[in-house]
Amino acid sequence: MKPLKRHPDLIERSREHHHSLALCVRILRNPADNHQADIEAHLPDLLMHFSAEESQFAPHWHNIDPALRARFEADHRQLRAMAAAPQYGSETWNTGFARTLRDHARFEERELFPAVEPFL
Repeated sequence: MKPLKRHPDLIERSREHHHSLALCVRILRNPADNHQADIEAHLPDLLMHFSAEESQFAPHWHNIDPALRARFEADHRQLRAMAAAPQYGSETWNTGFARTLRDHARFEERELFPAVEPFL
């Protein structure tokens, strides 16, 4: 398999996705555990990542499939809401948070980034 090439403006975002995916693996390995320290250590970077993407992609939304924008914005809203009302001791919450974050990062890497790259 060839390494994925990214537009230089998206390389840092992809690196940040790697860190988020690693967090998701740790959570999903033992979702019944309390992952508060790990999640709280990651949240400031995650929230900055969301803001950076929103600013970076805003000038290009008119060129992108509206369904991709809708998914992007809905995922960010959901993850922010989960982060604002954490239930670190809940296996259900941990699983939901990790799966939502994992699926969002994969969506961006596989669908959104390829759609936005031609306009960067």
